[in-house]
Amino acid sequence: MPDAPIRRRSAGWFLLAVIFYLVAAAAFHGYFAKWKFRDETPQFALPAMLDGTSDRPFVYRRLLPAIANEVERVTPETLRARAIDWLFADGRVHGPIAWFYPNAWDARNPKYALRYYLVFYMCFAALFLAMFAMRAVCLALNSDPVSSTLAPMVVAAASPLVLTEGGYFYDFPELLFMALAVWMAITGRALWLLAVTVVATFNKESFLFFTLTLYPFLRASFSAPKAWTIQASMLAFAGGVNMLIKLRYAHNGGGMVEYHLLDNLAFLAHAKSYLRFEYNYGVVTTKGFNLIVFAIAVLLLRAGWSALPDAVRRHVWIALVVNVPLFLLFGFQDELRNLSMLSIGVLMIVSVNISIWLNQRGTVADVREQIGVAAPSSSSTMSAGSGINSPVRRGQYPARRREGGGE
Repeated sequence: MPDAPIRRRSAGWFLLAVIFYLVAAAAFHGYFAKWKFRDETPQFALPAMLDGTSDRPFVYRRLLPAIANEVERVTPETLRARAIDWLFADGRVHGPIAWFYPNAWDARNPKYALRYYLVFYMCFAALFLAMFAMRAVCLALNSDPVSSTLAPMVVAAASPLVLTEGGYFYDFPELLFMALAVWMAITGRALWLLAVTVVATFNKESFLFFTLTLYPFLRASFSAPKAWTIQASMLAFAGGVNMLIKLRYAHNGGGMVEYHLLDNLAFLAHAKSYLRFEYNYGVVTTKGFNLIVFAIAVLLLRAGWSALPDAVRRHVWIALVVNVPLFLLFGFQDELRNLSMLSIGVLMIVSVNISIWLNQRGTVADVREQIGVAAPSSSSTMSAGSGINSPVRRGQYPARRREGGGE
């Protein structure tokens, strides 16, 4: 039937969306159960962000609060009242945040409840969409479809562990915009990239610095003069948005930045800082700069660094040069979320390692077949496609060749 391939593609996208939805739901629950919208700390909590009364620099992160405020403003009063009544009605189907997260106190405040739910679902949607954007980045950088699909799931599932000293509603939109920006730079969508720069900076002012890390991808798509022009335009757009926001909230408390350099140096000099654990998903996990985290990073980099595309390696080096000093100056202890400019680098190193591992499994299976030993069952190879027709087994999605030592 001529429309059979279309139906198969549609079914594939549907199943992918279902899987990503479930992973995003689990990851977002891990985040929200841990931090909520900082309801217990009024200076960081959502109501102050909605009212625009938070201290600087937190008040600068305006995208989701602005959308929620505008949606509530244009909603007819009768419809708004009905929505509030529904949220506060008895029963588990009403007010799910209040039911599942009893400490989300601000979700029970009639003044903020509707906007609280709006920000909640926009934040979840950002994580869900970010997984598709990360997959698109992996595919655009020639990762195979299997690792390109699994890597965003790993990054999403690990996100609660990254939110060590705080988690905020603007963190997941930041991940979405970073992935979109990289994908647009790779695929040469310059005008869309400028538009994303404006919106992303409105979400979080640090996106201005992230634009610097996009040059290797721009240079791969454009000539040097055009790449520099796009780079300068992004900086100008992000700088303009930054300036307008800072002028708007110049009279709020706090300061344009929070300095923590001495606190961070003292923390990093203490041996116990590398032996910390915490609870995520209800079980014990590492926290921050735990030595286990460093060991995992070394293993991943050792196996996959030289297999990364050159543009990704240059992107990571620029991100390190830009992000690490900012982290030491303005981050707090082992708050890994403040190393967010490395997110795409982490995504790609995970993708490359998955590809290498799957390729090795396929090679072992082929050797066993050649010597007359039964290949492992499908359940032992993590995929129903581990038989002779599997893309990995056919070598259709090989890992990138190692091209010498890392930079």
